[in-house]
Amino acid sequence: MVVKPYRIINKLARRYPLRNEEKMLLGTDGSITNLLEILFNDEVVVETISQRIVECVNYRSVILKIRDIPLVYATSKIPLKNIQDKTLRDSIRRDLLSADIPIGKILKMHNLETRREIVDITCREVEESVRRYLNTERRILPQRTYNIIYRGKTLMEIREIFNVGEHL
Repeated sequence: MVVKPYRIINKLARRYPLRNEEKMLLGTDGSITNLLEILFNDEVVVETISQRIVECVNYRSVILKIRDIPLVYATSKIPLKNIQDKTLRDSIRRDLLSADIPIGKILKMHNLETRREIVDITCREVEESVRRYLNTERRILPQRTYNIIYRGKTLMEIREIFNVGEHL
């Protein structure tokens, strides 16, 4: 089933107070990093919370911040085996492990032609630990899950929880 972001976001907006900027972030098939930098007129900084590799799958949790304001809590699942080119795979693994670089920028650095396929868009309650990372009292936050597709395979699965509305 193909997700139609505008339909889902329209339904969510009737139930939850979503700003237009939040709707754009939820529905875009482009780089969240780029959109945040445009909205806040500054560079996104990544703070890695946790990262581990299990059976050639990289799991990473990060906070995307601008001017020390936590805006997005993101988790990624990256099955490195889906990158056939060993040199490229090793280089991406090194970038993920050695520096706090947004995934969108890693893709751009390696000149990978990818597409984003949205799997889920919702507003739902988040765990207290995530609220602490995002420095918010709001229990229900907009969020989405999407896959980054590279050469017909899922290169990454990303889940993003947004705390942008109160900072715009």
